[in-house]
Amino acid sequence: MSDLSAVRLLYDATLIFYAVSLTLFFSDVLQPRRSVNRSAVVLLFVAFLSVTGLLFEEFHMLHVLPAYTRSNLMLLIAWMMLVTTLVLDTFFRIGLVLFFTNVLGFVIVLVAGYRQGADELRWFPNQDLLLLHVVLAMLSEVAFSFAFVFAVMHILQEGNLRKKRWNRWFILLPSLGKLDSLCLITASTGFFLLFAGMAVGDLWGKLVLGQWIVWSPKPIASIATWMMYGVYLVLHGRLRPNIRGLMRYQVICFVATIVNLVAIGNVSPFHHGV
Repeated sequence: MSDLSAVRLLYDATLIFYAVSLTLFFSDVLQPRRSVNRSAVVLLFVAFLSVTGLLFEEFHMLHVLPAYTRSNLMLLIAWMMLVTTLVLDTFFRIGLVLFFTNVLGFVIVLVAGYRQGADELRWFPNQDLLLLHVVLAMLSEVAFSFAFVFAVMHILQEGNLRKKRWNRWFILLPSLGKLDSLCLITASTGFFLLFAGMAVGDLWGKLVLGQWIVWSPKPIASIATWMMYGVYLVLHGRLRPNIRGLMRYQVICFVATIVNLVAIGNVSPFHHGV
């Protein structure tokens, strides 16, 4: 079997395991059964192993680490989300957080598969510094992904309370106060990680390219996204009665993050394909 065929097979297996796991999680919410929940967690772990194998196979094909393509970075983000949720669920029963987070992770894997083969692979000098920049940026996107999930859960729970829907979703979703706190913590974490990643990336540009790259399209978009989250953090302390509006704004911030990740790099001379 060729390397390309192995990658395709692993990718298809990952999607199947992911989709069946999420279907079982959803079924468990509607009609709780311990066997279904255990099967869902096991399949999610198998999906994690599949993503891990897929990343190793991708890197093996390229014969070098790290490999900076948009699809590989998106797979790494989904992998980090899987690791985080599985570890947390092992020590704390996080229930619907596991489900909502991995619905988002599944979508990211889908988009990564769509982009496979379309991204241009580029190599740059001073890989250590560039790797630090990429890792910090990816960690910020993982943090923002969790903030988005908590914001969506807050919107759903607030809707349950407003419409007096005392269903199973209401029982399983955390309280509004807890979701608000988790959203604030993860958004703050992403905010500082993104700032550090941008600073390291600009330093790399100065050392390697001999110029500050802050004014190219990708850094400008990243600064705009960073400022949007900064507005959220500032307003959070001032608009406590309007948390509902802040959660909707948090969703808009995440949309900006996704646009920056998926689209903006194509028009940047330093981030094309990355």
